[in-house]
Parts: sequence; structure tokens; C-alpha cells
Amino acid sequence: MNDVQAAYVAGFLDGDGSIHFQLVRQKEYRHGFYIRSSVSMTQCTAERAGLEYLQRLVGGGYVRDRGTGMSDLVITSRPIIGRLLMEVAPYVVFKKPQVTRALELLRQLRPRVEPEEFLRLAHEVDAFATLNHSKSKRVFAADVERHLRGKGALAPVTTSSEATTRRGRNP
Repeated sequence: MNDVQAAYVAGFLDGDGSIHFQLVRQKEYRHGFYIRSSVSMTQCTAERAGLEYLQRLVGGGYVRDRGTGMSDLVITSRPIIGRLLMEVAPYVVFKKPQVTRALELLRQLRPRVEPEEFLRLAHEVDAFATLNHSKSKRVFAADVERHLRGKGALAPVTTSSEATTRRGRNP
């Protein structure tokens, strides 16, 4: 994208777009959950061609019709999201905090992280949701922690002075 196109997409994202990170239950995954990242931009279905233009401009995603007269361009590819957010970062106004935090979070998402790291990332996802004033969030870091503890994947929490001393700290 050139600067003019990036500024246009930034304005569209500011007004009719959103950036989300979600914790999604998936039994087959190592930790029983995965983190889905997405950027979406919404427009009335009659203007779907504009979303298809944006899709070509950003280099990916898919356009879905909701069946309500509205359509969305949805991008879930982390590399495309990262590139898109880097390009629009200088131009966003309203969603500057989301873009900044999303770029930080995307840098931390890696395959095969340890359970403790995954739980930390799940807390980051919860914190990100507060930027969007999300009211529909259904899965939280507490759900991930409960699942990981139930599998015995997290070290037990201990507060005894003996445990703290063993780690080299004085009580």
C-alpha cells in the first residue's frame, strides 16, 4: 500500500473496523484453546465491491455477507494483520491504542509455548478486550487457567515460606 491507501484504510478501520483477539476452545490443541486474531471492516452489502477492493489492497482476508444487509471483510492471517497494522499505524486516530497493543501481542504469539506463557498471553487477550469495551466476550483467561490446572499443566501455587526460600528468596 502506498501512504494515501494506508491512510484511507486507517480511516476505514477507525470508523467501521475492529481488531480482536479471542480465546477459542479447541480440544485438539495443546492447551485446549488457541488465540484467534482478526481485523474486520464492515459496510452495507450493497457496497460489497468496496470491501473487495480493500481485500485486494490488504492482500487477503475474505468477504462475508451477514444476511442482514451488512457485509464484513475479515482478516485472520497473522502475517497479513501484522503488515496491515504496521502500515496504518501512523494514520489511525481512534484505534491507536488497539493498533499499538495488537502489534505487541502479535509479536508474542508463537507456536508451542509453555502453559505458563500461554496463560500469560490469555491474560493479555483479556486486557485487549477492555480496549474494545467488549460485552460479548465468552472465554476468559480464568477459563484457560482452570483447564490447564485441571490437566496438571501448571505448577501448583504455593505460598509457604519453605517454597519461597528454596527459590532463593527470603520470606
